[in-house]
Amino acid sequence: MIVLDFSCLKCGHDKYQVKTTFCAEKTPGFKLELGTYYLKICMNCGYTEMYSAKVLDKDEELKPEY
Repeated sequence: MIVLDFSCLKCGHDKYQVKTTFCAEKTPGFKLELGTYYLKICMNCGYTEMYSAKVLDKDEELKPEY
């Protein structure tokens, strides 16, 4: 389970839920792959932040696309 320090940017609440989602990502060569992301959802107001699982899980460094 992923544990992230959290204080909601919108309301300041410190309770949250983490869900996993998959989003299509474009890769070099016009291929589409599914990327894994974590959604951190404030249990008070519903404000949601999205984090790349590749970066948080240290599977791969995020490389900027130019």
